[in-house]
Amino acid sequence: MQLENRRDNRVNLSVPVRYKIFQIENLEKDVKDPTLGLKAEIQDLSLGGLQVVSDKPFQSGSVLELEVDIPKVGLIRTVAKVIWCRPREGSSKGEFNSGIQFIPVYEEDLKKLNDYFKTGG
Repeated sequence: MQLENRRDNRVNLSVPVRYKIFQIENLEKDVKDPTLGLKAEIQDLSLGGLQVVSDKPFQSGSVLELEVDIPKVGLIRTVAKVIWCRPREGSSKGEFNSGIQFIPVYEEDLKKLNDYFKTGG
């Protein structure tokens, strides 16, 4: 596992992430529904967020709920905001890379992520 130096250390990590996109017009229903039926793949992970590869583009500014099973840590669930999305360079499958920033909501999961980075992944 390789750490990069940025504002937050990043770990190159390839694990699936399940998510749902909150829709403003259905926010109350979306928040109460625990189902996360959509899937993407994490490309890298930091304390501040993650980069994912997906077969559908994300809309910048969208708010998501994410669930990730991180090795040695377990399941983490968080809310996050899409910062950017662009076609994946060199992909012939129509894939997209997206930068997603965590919105710390679940304190216990944030602690798990902090511990993961303190131990070097």
